[in-house]
Amino acid sequence: MLVQCPECSTKYDLDEDKLDHGGTKVRCKRCQHVFTAFRPMSSADILLDDPVPVPESHAPSDPDSAQGEELELERLLSKARERQAAAAGQEDKVGKEEMIADLQGAFQPPLLGQDSGETAAKPKSKAPLFVLLVLLAILCALLAGVYFLKPELLGLPSRGAEPPARPEAGAVEGAAQIALENVRQYFVPNEKEGQLFIIEGKAVNNFPEPRELIRLKATLYDRQGGAVTSQEFTCGNVVTLYQLQVSARKNIEEELSAKVGILAHNTNVQPGASVPFMVVFFGTPDSVEEFGLEVIQSSAP
Repeated sequence: MLVQCPECSTKYDLDEDKLDHGGTKVRCKRCQHVFTAFRPMSSADILLDDPVPVPESHAPSDPDSAQGEELELERLLSKARERQAAAAGQEDKVGKEEMIADLQGAFQPPLLGQDSGETAAKPKSKAPLFVLLVLLAILCALLAGVYFLKPELLGLPSRGAEPPARPEAGAVEGAAQIALENVRQYFVPNEKEGQLFIIEGKAVNNFPEPRELIRLKATLYDRQGGAVTSQEFTCGNVVTLYQLQVSARKNIEEELSAKVGILAHNTNVQPGASVPFMVVFFGTPDSVEEFGLEVIQSSAP
C-alpha cells in the first residue's frame, strides 16, 4: 500500500501487514515528521463498524419467525461488539507502548520518481585555485628572471660585476689639495746632450695642515694624444740655466734628485707655502706636442 507524508508529500510503498488495525506511528525518512498510518479497511470491517440496519416491519405475521430474526440480530450485534472491543484493546496497547516504526527500517525506499530529499552537493570548482597557482608561478618566475638578469631594476648591484677600484686613500688625500702654479716649459740646447725639454713651476700646499715629500709625474704626448715618455720626481730642486747648457746629463740628474734640496724645501711645508720643482727630458722626440703634470703623492710630517 502507498503512504504519503502529510508534511513533505513523500510517498512510500510499505507492507500493510506491519500496520495495526488501530494505526501505527511512523517517521518520514526525509523530514523526520511522525504521523499515524492506518491499514486499509476490509469490507468485513466496514460491515462491522456500521450499525446493522433493521428492516422495518409493521407487524410480524408469524411470532416464531419474528423471534428467530430477533435472536439472529442479537447474535450479530454481539459479534460486532466483540470485534470493536478487541480493536480498542489493541489500540490502547499500541498507545501505551508508543511503537513508532521508522520508515527507513519498516518500509521500502520511496517510489521511483519521488524526490529523496537529499540534494547532492555540487562539487566545488577547482578552476579559480588553479588559475591563482598559475599566476603565482608566473610572478615568481618573473621575479627570479629580474633578480638574475637585471638586478639593477630591484636596486641591487649587478651580479658578477666587480666594484670599481678605489684609489688608495693616502694618494687621494695627499694629492687632492696640492696646486701647481707658474708652470712653464721650454727648450735649452746643451753642449753635450743636445736639445733639452724643461718643465718647471711651484707646488702649493692648500691643505689646512703641513705637508711634505710632494711628488709629481710629468708626461709628454704626441699629436694623437698618446704618451711618449714620462718621469716621476720629488719636488724641491732646480738647476740654473747655465748648468742646463753646459752640464752633462748625469750631473743634471744628480742635482735635481739631491736630498739636501729636498730636505730644505720639501719638508714641513706650511699651508699656503710652495715648493719649487723642475724636470728635464733628454733626447725629446720630434713627435712631442704637449705635456701633462699631476700630483701623485704628499704626506703629513
